[in-house]
Amino acid sequence: MVFKTHVKNIIHFATVKSTMDEALSFVKDKLEHPLLIIAEEQKSGRGRGKNLWSSPKGGFYGTYVLPLEEHLSSKQILFIHYASALAVQQTLKKLAEINIQIKWPNDIHILDKKLGGILIEYISGDKLFLLIGIGINLNTRIIDIDSAYRESSTSLLIETNQTIETNDLISILSENLLDISSEIIMNNYTNTIKHFNSNSLLFEREIKLVNGKEFMNKGIDEDGKLHLENKEEKLFLTIEDSKMILGMI
Repeated sequence: MVFKTHVKNIIHFATVKSTMDEALSFVKDKLEHPLLIIAEEQKSGRGRGKNLWSSPKGGFYGTYVLPLEEHLSSKQILFIHYASALAVQQTLKKLAEINIQIKWPNDIHILDKKLGGILIEYISGDKLFLLIGIGINLNTRIIDIDSAYRESSTSLLIETNQTIETNDLISILSENLLDISSEIIMNNYTNTIKHFNSNSLLFEREIKLVNGKEFMNKGIDEDGKLHLENKEEKLFLTIEDSKMILGMI
């Protein structure tokens, strides 16, 4: 593993604007070991792009601050998205007896309902840091989910009637995240590709794009692109193309 230790330092907040914003304050420090910032509630949780992440009490909201010794390539950064999603998915499957899958590129799902998401930021300059923000609807009650998202979201509590201890989650997740991310930083992509595809909600499924075209999803390839094909053409999508996918057929 490329990191010197597992996560030992954890900073806990009751309420923050977002754990990712709090994490940015630490990139100026001489941080030598991985750090985790968690909050019980976020007022302005951040998702991919300009999306907001609804963050009521009961969820897990955390950002890992990982100091790096060398610059990451664009391919490594791309695969960190996949590795992080895989680490979350594997952790939750260990904690709850329910089928949890990844919806490309890095959302966590139970069937068609979203359970969690990942946000990645790479900080380069005099110091190098990788920020991995993770939001999971853990022990969130349905009444606490924003009404705008209730049809498309769920939580482990809702699906299993099981309460997960945050400390148990952190212990398993931290180990999984650093182990899988270390493989990517060492340019070992094979395991991530294999396990990401085998746990993908859309793998080997027919999907429709916003332009009306239909494709078979062949999974992520060695370059980290999503491979789609039909009888007429092949497409290779990047994370920035994720809004092109309308859904499964």
